[in-house]
Amino acid sequence: MSAYFQLMSPRRVSSANYITFINPTPHPDRVMDEHDFLYMLDGSWRIMEENSCYEMHSDDLLILPAGRHHYGKGLCTPNNKHMYIHVKPLEAERMGNASSSRLAEFHSLIHCQDNPRIKEIFQEIISLRWNGSSLREDKLSLLINLLLCELKEQQEKPVSASSSHNILAEASRLIQTTPQTFFTGKDLADRFFVCERTLSNQFKKAYGKTLYAYQMDVKLEMVRQFLLSQPEVKLHETALNFGFCDEFHMSRTFKRKYGVSPSQYRQENLGS
Repeated sequence: MSAYFQLMSPRRVSSANYITFINPTPHPDRVMDEHDFLYMLDGSWRIMEENSCYEMHSDDLLILPAGRHHYGKGLCTPNNKHMYIHVKPLEAERMGNASSSRLAEFHSLIHCQDNPRIKEIFQEIISLRWNGSSLREDKLSLLINLLLCELKEQQEKPVSASSSHNILAEASRLIQTTPQTFFTGKDLADRFFVCERTLSNQFKKAYGKTLYAYQMDVKLEMVRQFLLSQPEVKLHETALNFGFCDEFHMSRTFKRKYGVSPSQYRQENLGS
């Protein structure tokens, strides 16, 4: 989903602060009258907005507009640390007219890892919110508009070759370290906030195969090694360990790649 804001207009911040959850905690289930800006400092959290799920990690910023239902999908990680800012919506934003020329479109989830200025502005707003300065409200309004401008520029940055490489490396690492899960292209695109087609094309360019083929090759190689290192584990358990829906599908795919079934491969290589 997207959020829509009117740029360079007077703003009012109703609250802003730091929060730490020592124990895993769900995000509040609510519909707010204010815009909720959430910046993750440490940890991760899955948050639903209507029917969209956003997975936040360190230095991710999530915008939850006023009037929309949002809630946690599961619990945050232990020792979760984040910042929040609640901002009163303008009249044009309450109407939610996405076609209005007065409103700028923002991604709901924006990755800020390469832009420390966004975190700094967030921290300035929180600090000023607790300040007794006579000009506090005017300064807060300016800072919120500055934050929106920085976020707008951040989301419009082209994906550089280095960031593209980093995304591929992270996606590959995720596939290798969670073999029990089979990720769709949309799963990974949503997780790394890139276009699904772009991610697929990058995989094919880097590895000479589709995302599906790359993932399957990783799984099958892990299965092959597992069959020999864990000879007592039954094939149906092996299938579940590596994200296959059942033993039949794993065996059929394994035989297509290696020319023999998993049971045959195990017998031939263990001599039993």
